[in-house]
Amino acid sequence: MSNTISSVLRLKCPKCRQGDLFCNKKTYQYKGFFDMPKKCPKCGQDFQIETGFYYGAMYVSYAITIALIVAVFTALVVFNLFSIELFLLLDFIVLLVALPYVFKVSRSIWIALMIKYDPKAIEKYERKT
Repeated sequence: MSNTISSVLRLKCPKCRQGDLFCNKKTYQYKGFFDMPKKCPKCGQDFQIETGFYYGAMYVSYAITIALIVAVFTALVVFNLFSIELFLLLDFIVLLVALPYVFKVSRSIWIALMIKYDPKAIEKYERKT
């Protein structure tokens, strides 16, 4: 289970857990930010599963965003610093900074929910080619 979480957070292929899901590995470099290879370079897993496949990642992104908002709210309440102005300002900053990573990790989570891990995926792919 921890390997699954690790590969999702490191934005790796869910099938082999080694290939990169995104062409641009840097989270905050915006050139080519959305680009994903068509297939995993290590195991050949198709990343373009079907048209509109990644629309489901919006639900994951929404859940992560709500979790971040609740975390900011909880931190302000726990430290007795809550004011609506501070809450909105901190939420804006946190969400703005987290947005690029949330986008990528949401896609990573979504595809990991659909594709099963295969420890021999790379071997099988190398035999085919």
